[in-house]
Amino acid sequence: MTEQLTLFNFPATQTIRPLIDPYWDEITKQPDNYVGAQVSHTTPVESLVGAQVSQGTKKSAPQHDTQWVERYWVERSQNKYWYYRYCWMEGRKKQRVYIGAVHSLKAQHKKQLVEDAIADGQSPIEIKQLLRSY
Repeated sequence: MTEQLTLFNFPATQTIRPLIDPYWDEITKQPDNYVGAQVSHTTPVESLVGAQVSQGTKKSAPQHDTQWVERYWVERSQNKYWYYRYCWMEGRKKQRVYIGAVHSLKAQHKKQLVEDAIADGQSPIEIKQLLRSY
């Protein structure tokens, strides 16, 4: 038995030739200038929204702070207690380290050290080590 056995016998099909529309050759791609970083101050503003957007709108998003000192409160037995904590962002997660009570001189000094470290551009790891060593 040297022949290949077949289960189905399909009839021969016609080859389909695609039709080409010449309109698609006329289209030229426009540069994508809608993202803030790709738009300069000299780029003309296209009014797509009507009167809702003024000409003075900034074209790039401001950068958000990634580290800060936060004052927060905790309620215990109908009393509010205020504290400081150092916060920073790791990706989309907010990390926190306790600094101390607002009325504590030690906590106020730590808070000032952390704010100075943030202003100096130190990393969150360095600031955490600073808080632990204090």
